[in-house]
Amino acid sequence: MMLLCLLAFAAASVVANAVVDDHTCHRSSGGCEPKSLCEYNYNFGDLSFDQSCRVKDGVNFYPQQIHLAFAGIETGTAMAVSWATFEDVTDSSVWVGRSEDTLALVDTLVSSDRYYSDDEYNLFHHHATITGLKPHTKYFYKVGSRGDEKYTSDVSSFVTARAATDDSTFNVLIYGDLGDGENSVDTIAAVNNMTSDEIDLVYHLGDISYADNDFLEAKQAAGFCYEEVYNKWMNSMMPLMSRVPYMVLVGNHEAECHSPRCQASRSKSKALGNYTAYNTRLKMPYEESSGTSNMWHSLDHGPIHFTSLSTESDYPNAPANAFTIWTKNGNFDFRWMHRPIYSVLNSENDVPIAQTAKVQAAFEDLLLKYKVDVVLTGHKHYYERHLPIASPKAVLDGVSEDFKVYENPQAPVHILSGGAGQSEGLSFSPKHTSSWNAV
Repeated sequence: MMLLCLLAFAAASVVANAVVDDHTCHRSSGGCEPKSLCEYNYNFGDLSFDQSCRVKDGVNFYPQQIHLAFAGIETGTAMAVSWATFEDVTDSSVWVGRSEDTLALVDTLVSSDRYYSDDEYNLFHHHATITGLKPHTKYFYKVGSRGDEKYTSDVSSFVTARAATDDSTFNVLIYGDLGDGENSVDTIAAVNNMTSDEIDLVYHLGDISYADNDFLEAKQAAGFCYEEVYNKWMNSMMPLMSRVPYMVLVGNHEAECHSPRCQASRSKSKALGNYTAYNTRLKMPYEESSGTSNMWHSLDHGPIHFTSLSTESDYPNAPANAFTIWTKNGNFDFRWMHRPIYSVLNSENDVPIAQTAKVQAAFEDLLLKYKVDVVLTGHKHYYERHLPIASPKAVLDGVSEDFKVYENPQAPVHILSGGAGQSEGLSFSPKHTSSWNAV
């Protein structure tokens, strides 16, 4: 019997484990330190000497922000590896092997792209897919310049997805609404200590870096910090993302940069709008699953089919023409969305209202038609677990009297994952409840 354990964080950044981003640099009596990496480079809006200490151009070929994602049409046979460099490394490559000492160059296309640049800044995003792998097998890898070893990363490792026939117990780490800042310190520290021995994958349910909220911090209000915040967050998460597949779906905070500096600049607004940063920085298995960019995608892991749905676009009733999501693998079917259908806070007399009503109209009939087992969501920054629900009645078949055990539930179980941190803070659970709410 397969048992899936969901490890959900509802906590409220560690200092960034930045490889070579501007947060590595700081002021000292001798100028910007470390001198080998940093120099003084003032940008308009900087409020301190520390902010004006930035990375030198000479170290910009080094790979950073390394992260993994499951890939491939056949489960467990491929892994996507992504990283970034401040310079265009035209011979970007990836090496893989069954041990650290047997790494071999992978014959695969490495795509490189950028979505924003100015006179002071470039960042290139590289994506490679390693194929021909075996399911649930540990591999070692590194990335970087094929022609200059000093611009290659340290060796890390990953474990591929489980085959559909593998019904072993496994853990998935699930959270949404993380971001960068003081509220995320404890969560980022905790998840960065996790390894592939403890969890098979991470699912981040939208609202990833909160770079769009950069201007809400006083020291950043007058500046343009969108890219710096995104870079800091991705480097701060690299200990986890470089060794455990980090699956994501889109949330409202991925949409655009909306600081005053962005909105006053047509070039910034255009380059940083329409979910461009999210779709360029990350690589989800949308091509293999007939999805649409990183907005709609799915994957199998063991006997479970996971599908990521976009609640940020295509209203109303988008699923009919946006993504062939309604497939099922084995015994279990999970759906991930950022915005919930069922939230006590956004319901009246048990009926979804406002935005949740629109999400319900778009998705619920299909969730019921295709007998989806679990729907996990974020967005509301507090935790709820509901009884199995069918528009909008609780379906109690197989539910224990204490509402703690659901045996073969006859309708989807909706879970609101809480808030993992983020700058907006946690929300309080409402004082009232609904007939379909269990916790």
